[in-house]
Amino acid sequence: MKKLLICILLLGSSLFSKIGACGFYPNGDEIRFCFTHSKELGLFEFSNFDYSVHSFYGGNILETEKNIALWFQFCNKKVPKKAIEEAIYTIPFYKFNEASNNKMIQYLYERKDAETIEYLKFAKSCEPFNREYEDPWEKSESQEIKKRGEVIQKAKQKIKEIKNESLKRRYAFIVIRLAHYNKDKNLVINLFNRHIANDVKDVIYYWSLYFRAKAENDNALRSYYAAQVIANSAEKRFAVFRDFDFKINKNEILKHAKNNEEKANIYVVKGIKEYAKALKYIQKVAELDVENKVLPFLVLREINKLEDWILTPYFSLYNPALSETTKEEEYDDVFSYKVIQNRIQKDRMYAKKVFTFLETLPPAIKDKKVWRVLKIQLQYLTANYKGALKEIVSLEKKVTKDLKIYNQIERTKALCTIALQTNEEKRITNEIEQVILKNQEDKKFVFALGRLLEYGGNKVDAALIYAGLTIKRGEDYAGTGVSWKSKKNKTYSYRDYFSNYFEYINVMYSLEEVEKIITNIQENSTKTDTFSLWKYSYIKNDIPKLYDLVGTMYIRRNQLNKALTYFNKLEDTYWDKTAYLWGKVDDKGKRDFQNPFYKLNYTHRFIEEKENFKLNKKTVTAKLIEYLEKVKTVKNKDYYYFLIGNCYYNMTHYGNAWMMRRFGMSGYDTEPYPEDEAEFMRAMLAKKYYNLALENATHDDFKVLCLQMIFKCEYLEKINIDMRDFNYSLFKKGNETNKKLEEMNEYAEIGGCAFHHYFKPSSED
Repeated sequence: MKKLLICILLLGSSLFSKIGACGFYPNGDEIRFCFTHSKELGLFEFSNFDYSVHSFYGGNILETEKNIALWFQFCNKKVPKKAIEEAIYTIPFYKFNEASNNKMIQYLYERKDAETIEYLKFAKSCEPFNREYEDPWEKSESQEIKKRGEVIQKAKQKIKEIKNESLKRRYAFIVIRLAHYNKDKNLVINLFNRHIANDVKDVIYYWSLYFRAKAENDNALRSYYAAQVIANSAEKRFAVFRDFDFKINKNEILKHAKNNEEKANIYVVKGIKEYAKALKYIQKVAELDVENKVLPFLVLREINKLEDWILTPYFSLYNPALSETTKEEEYDDVFSYKVIQNRIQKDRMYAKKVFTFLETLPPAIKDKKVWRVLKIQLQYLTANYKGALKEIVSLEKKVTKDLKIYNQIERTKALCTIALQTNEEKRITNEIEQVILKNQEDKKFVFALGRLLEYGGNKVDAALIYAGLTIKRGEDYAGTGVSWKSKKNKTYSYRDYFSNYFEYINVMYSLEEVEKIITNIQENSTKTDTFSLWKYSYIKNDIPKLYDLVGTMYIRRNQLNKALTYFNKLEDTYWDKTAYLWGKVDDKGKRDFQNPFYKLNYTHRFIEEKENFKLNKKTVTAKLIEYLEKVKTVKNKDYYYFLIGNCYYNMTHYGNAWMMRRFGMSGYDTEPYPEDEAEFMRAMLAKKYYNLALENATHDDFKVLCLQMIFKCEYLEKINIDMRDFNYSLFKKGNETNKKLEEMNEYAEIGGCAFHHYFKPSSED
């Protein structure tokens, strides 16, 4: 709320007209780093409960394999599973006949198994009734409900008549499901108790138990049923999760459990629900049922939390996407790299506790591949890179390279390898190059490798990695799909992050480092190996923009001749694309080009322009150099000193040539700022040359203009109007500041008129 208030205040102040409106800010899973995935660890059936800031992801995870396995046994293992899957899930009931090419249907007809054929046809004909009706009073829906009632009666009769016990259970399940949609809880309970409850706990049992849980009115008993479904049915666990009552005492639920396995399942649900540290629930599950199949997923969720708590701030310097924070931290607007690092260290200590728990598991459990990978990930999170690599080398020999789990350990190996390199040798090895190419769509993983290079001092390769991530978005903007902050940031704001390589090196890299990037591109961008093609594919086309950047950096240092050297490397076509920056569009759509030497916002009666030239960084720099040389020899020094002062003033935040020092005003509060920030905000060079103009002035009215411009510069320096440190107290002074500026403008108007009247430079000047 505090940030929103400040943003509203900013929009209402004429002093800060360049500030953009509040808008998008990266958050949630978009900023969260996650390198360990359920699908790659073979834990796909639990992926509905993957760790996320958005509660849980719903999805259709069908338990076709378990059902097909039952039918495979039913067919005495004589029918291919693929044929069974096709018959059960694809072929419509009206195509069940002797002419079918399906091997399961052929098998049933050859055995003259009329009961099974009839069951399959009946089950398929029931599918339209397995849904809720929104308005039972609507005529068509009312008829459907009536038909469903008739189908239920028919199925109940089948249960009585049929001899095959397996089919009897399946008919019972059909009725239970139809009764659920018919809102007949008593029928659900009676059929479950009679035909399902005391039978084998297979997929039919847990499908039926799902509806039994829905029919239960007692909160504790319903939660008990729900816990057993969640632990054992991939298809139903997400849908039944809400039926577990987290508000009641867990002991009320536990009293219904018949054994340790069922008790463990109750703790499983508690662990899945917990967004803070859940180790206590994980330990309880292991204590009661160490072979519980959800246990590795619970540990994975804990690892995903730790990745958010440790890796999100480590690589991006954002706070974790989801974490426990105190009220003081929540409302603290001060960015502190030290605080972030301290939090990371605390969370690494918790990661060690989770790792220690894994070490206590029986060898038969922790030696399984999935557990070894979880152990590797925890070693990485505790910064035990050597231990992780040792485990990886051992496990690599036992994992086929085409498996997803191999890709999981391969990524961690790359991260650990670079982390262990000394700063003098931080680099991407040939092996890691292949890992990057294989995982180039995993933007955060590749970015993390670049970040490790940068932290180790290899800033050139880091920038090239960031550039390699670039996604083109339209003609003028390209991002990486990742956003991050700098260590030197000071406060939180709505634009305190970076999202592409160029805006980052613009302020975080030195001029010399950018020159090294250019040299690297020129020497290597013609290489044809796959990794080089990826690495340089985007940035090699940015050479002109990088020349522009180096030239701009020299402008920031006020080394004009060196700046011009780089600007001269650029074709006119490049500068033509930037022409729009120099023109102000009036109400009629006409573009008025803002010559920084002659155009002042404070007097429209200024001297008429004697020189017309295309406005861009190259021409303005060349003209500024020309005037600085000319002022040494001409008689009317005050004239040229004033023009030079105008140019320097217009090259500040408040002028019409701010693009000489910056690449966009929308990123004004991305910290840290370029090295010339003080000059950009306070116009000290402009003041210097206005003073020289004043010293050489011979007309009193012109001296007024010089004094007013000097006063403007001094006023900026005095109050240090820095929008990045803007606060409410400064806003309250806005009216007073506006009045002073209005006064200055009035004097400047008088002085501008005098300048126009007295100065008529000769053509040679």
